[in-house]
Amino acid sequence: MPRPRHLFPLLLLALLLPALELRGQSVTIDEGSFRILVDGAEVGTETFAIRRSGSGADAQVIATAEVQMQVPEGRLDLRPALQASGGDMAVSAYQIKVSGHRQEEIYVTLGDRRFRTSVRSERGEQEREYRASPGTVLLDTGVAHQYYFISSRVGSEGGTVPVIVPRESQQFDLRVTSVGTEEIQVGGERVSARHFRLEGSGETRELWVDEEGRVLRLEFPAGGYVAARTQRP
Repeated sequence: MPRPRHLFPLLLLALLLPALELRGQSVTIDEGSFRILVDGAEVGTETFAIRRSGSGADAQVIATAEVQMQVPEGRLDLRPALQASGGDMAVSAYQIKVSGHRQEEIYVTLGDRRFRTSVRSERGEQEREYRASPGTVLLDTGVAHQYYFISSRVGSEGGTVPVIVPRESQQFDLRVTSVGTEEIQVGGERVSARHFRLEGSGETRELWVDEEGRVLRLEFPAGGYVAARTQRP
């Protein structure tokens, strides 16, 4: 499937980041891996990196990951890549490639106050637009590291964040409430974590992050999904 030309900058930045890092022009915000569990059974892993080049209005953040899961229908692989720009890390482009028992590619770009989405699969191509509300965050199903962008938006007190879930074709407001500070297990260690409760689209999520907003644990109680960090950042 050919890729739209407007995604080339995103792909190019993702490829250039290792070289930029070697020259000291890129910094790692976070990187690591999660164990993915469903109903208590381990079903896969997520390996990710979030990196930034530049600063202030010239900053570019690239978040990429490889997610591998065994689901009832078979193997499912996800390769998301998100580009955010500026000091507020506003989403400017996104793509995710889905392979395994399901084949799909989704591209999201920011236009004139709208996010434009193109979905390409064996069923053909579909396009959709979403309003680009200020501070919108993209969260894809089964991808834990993207919740870093939630914690960076709300700080320590919580708030409301506009959210788009590309694979589910959903847009809604996510209400984020601070539950408090707790100790949790991360890679066999007890670490202090900030606990947030996220409510939106009829679902509740539980999120634990460290003092820098890096994701330590994510739970979807209704679906039995847990993403548990394998080592502390």
